[in-house]
Amino acid sequence: MFDQLNTVLILLCRAISTRKLYFSDHPKVLALAAGFIEKLQTFCRDANLDKLFIGIVDNTLVFEGRNLVGPSIVGRQLIQFAEKLRCGGFSFSAQTSQAEFSALLDLSVDLKLPVESIKQARELLVANNIFTIEIAHHYVGSSGAMTREQRTVWQGQDTGDFLYSPTLIYQALFDSVAQTHGDVVLGQDIDIDNTRSVSEYMLHFTKAHFSDMMQHVHYPDYDSYTVGHSVRVAALAVFLGNAFNWSEEMLLALGTAGLLHDIGKSKVSEQILYKPGKLTKDEFAEIMAHSRIGAEILLAHKDSSPLDIAAAWGHHIRHDGTGYPRQPDWAVRHPITSLLQICDAFEALTAARPYKPALSPHVAYGIMLRDKGGFHPTMLASFISVIGLYPPGTMVRLSDGSRGLVMLSGPRIDRPRIKITKAPDGTELSGADYYQINLAAGEHRSLQVEELLLNEALF
Repeated sequence: MFDQLNTVLILLCRAISTRKLYFSDHPKVLALAAGFIEKLQTFCRDANLDKLFIGIVDNTLVFEGRNLVGPSIVGRQLIQFAEKLRCGGFSFSAQTSQAEFSALLDLSVDLKLPVESIKQARELLVANNIFTIEIAHHYVGSSGAMTREQRTVWQGQDTGDFLYSPTLIYQALFDSVAQTHGDVVLGQDIDIDNTRSVSEYMLHFTKAHFSDMMQHVHYPDYDSYTVGHSVRVAALAVFLGNAFNWSEEMLLALGTAGLLHDIGKSKVSEQILYKPGKLTKDEFAEIMAHSRIGAEILLAHKDSSPLDIAAAWGHHIRHDGTGYPRQPDWAVRHPITSLLQICDAFEALTAARPYKPALSPHVAYGIMLRDKGGFHPTMLASFISVIGLYPPGTMVRLSDGSRGLVMLSGPRIDRPRIKITKAPDGTELSGADYYQINLAAGEHRSLQVEELLLNEALF
C-alpha cells in the first residue's frame, strides 16, 4: 500500500511544483493532474478508502499515524501551501475531479499571502468550485482539546516511517530546483536553505545508490529537461567529489551549487529554451545572459554562498578564460567551478534535447578532449577516469548476451562493474536474483561490453 501512496504523493507534489513553472492548461500540468486523479482513485479503491487524508505535523506529512519523512522532503511546496491556508492537512475524495484538482493547483499559485483563518480558507475553496477536497485543522495532540469535527477530519499522529527510494530522492531534487525556478518566475524569495537540505539528502544517498538514482534522470519530455539537467549536474558533481575524497562540507556546497547553477534560465522564455531549431543571434544572446542573471539573483539573496554565485556566473567560462560572461582579468577560477563546467558540458552532450539526440559518452569525451582550452585538463582526465565509457546508472549489453546496470567504473574505463539483470539466455531476473560482475577481474576477461543501451532503464 505504501508504494502506491508514494506514487500518489509524488504526483501530487510534482503537480504543484510544475504548476508553479507553467500555465494552467500547459500539457505537462494537465498530464500530471490527470495522473494524480487516476492514481488517487486506484489507491482509494485498493485501500478501501472513501478519502485519502494527508496530515501535516511539524512540517512532516502524516498518513494513518505514520510520519512520511521521505515524501515530506518532496512535499515542501504542499506544506508551504498548507501554511498559507492555515490548515493541518488535505483530504482528497475518491470522487475528486480533475477540474477541482486543477483549481487547487491554480490556487496554490494565485494565493500570495496566508489567509487569516481556516474558515476563510474553506470559503476560498468553495469560491473556486473546490468541494471534494477538504482541509483540516492543525493537529493539537493528545493533551490538547479537539472538537468532534477536528477528530473526524484528522487521522494522523507522529509515529515514524521512512519511504526511501531512488524515485523519491530524484523527485526531491527535481522539486527543489523546480520550486526555486518557479519562485524566481513569480518574483518571490527563493528558499536556498531548502536546496541545501535536499543537497545533503542527495549527498548521503549517492554514496551507496548513485547508479540507482541516475536511472531516474531521463527526459521523456522536453518541458522538464532544464530542471532535470540541474539535478543530473549536481549528482554527477557530488559523485565526482566523493570519488576525490573531498570533505562532506565541500560536497554539500558542491551539490547546492550544482542545483542552483542554472537558476538564471528561469528568466529565459520557454520558446527559446525549448526551440527545436537553430537559435537566432538575439535568441542566443538571451540564452547567454542566463549566467549573469543567475549570479545577480543569487547575489541579491543573503543565504547564497560565494560558491553558489561563482557556479552560476562561471559555468560557461572556459578554462582559457573565454566563453561567457566575460571574465574580469583579476578573477581567479575556483576548481569547483571547473568541475561543474565539465559536468554541465558532459550532461548537455549526453542528454537528448529538442535540437539534438543524446550522444554516447565516448563521442562526448572526444568532443571535449578536442576542445583545446575548453576544460581544466587534469579535472577532465579525472572525470573520465571516474565516470568511464559506461557511466554508472546506464544499461549495457555484454558479449554473452546478458544485460545489466553499470554500478562503477573500473581501473580501465571500458571495464566497469555491472549488476546483471538479464541472463545470457534472455531470462529477465528478479531483484533477488541480480548478481554483480567486475569486468576488470580475471575470471571475466572474456566478457566485454557490446552495446550501451541509451534508451533502456531498469526501473
